Amino acid sequence: MGEVLAQNRVAVLMTGDHTGFSGDRRYLVYRWFTEPAARAVCPPEEQEHQARQLVADLRTAVGRRSGDPTVTGLIDRLQAASAGFRRLWAEHEVAVRRVDRKTMLHSRVGRLLMDCETLVTPDQGQQLLVLTPADAETRERLELLRMLGIEEIPTEATDTPVR
Repeated sequence: MGEVLAQNRVAVLMTGDHTGFSGDRRYLVYRWFTEPAARAVCPPEEQEHQARQLVADLRTAVGRRSGDPTVTGLIDRLQAASAGFRRLWAEHEVAVRRVDRKTMLHSRVGRLLMDCETLVTPDQGQQLLVLTPADAETRERLELLRMLGIEEIPTEATDTPVR
């Protein structure tokens, strides 16, 4: 359902730490439809596609976990909170997404074109999302981000490190 259990260092640098959320906020689909900042990592022209994928993935989870009060409660709260979610949920699209290409926006290094592969445990209880750079430019930007993430540059006026 999109709860992040762990992230590596580069994932945190790319999107922030998503492991500390609680309640419905721990689910990416909930944040996507209720918090505009969650959509900021995706270019506006790709947000509809991403929203559709999240809803279709949630429908797949409903099929696997039929009658689970955690899932049905989340859906009820999403329907109450978001007209966009209600619209897409009413379309009844179901999908299992294993391979995709995503464009992400980062405030420090710009556009990142990422190949995305979803690996699934045999019981389909957990998924591992593997993101790799789709082109040389993205690879270079990720290297820059890795360096910027650890470098502290003192400002001239105060000698206070800037991160």
